[in-house]
Amino acid sequence: MKNHFKIIVLVLSISMFISCDGFQAVDGMIIGSETHLPISNVVIKELKKGDTLATTDEQGYFEINQIKGFPIGEKELTIIVSKKEYIQDTITFINNESKLIKLTLSKNKP
Repeated sequence: MKNHFKIIVLVLSISMFISCDGFQAVDGMIIGSETHLPISNVVIKELKKGDTLATTDEQGYFEINQIKGFPIGEKELTIIVSKKEYIQDTITFINNESKLIKLTLSKNKP
């Protein structure tokens, strides 16, 4: 009987652990690679889903806070940063990471 109780407790504990959601927070600043000045209105999308997660402010800053399905799931977030006249870039963040991202002007300016 004690063994059955231990097994039930173990199964319930594992189920709760697997179904837990984790809070993911990343942030960064986007600047021009040539000018080193902040770039506003850069669109940040999630690579896998294509959802828009954020847009940079006047200082080139963005912040993403979301609920993700981990601790067993992915703790990384891969984003696409894009703005007209700049070359799109793909960046991978680890939870709670901050990055400085440099975008390069496209040679084919409209």
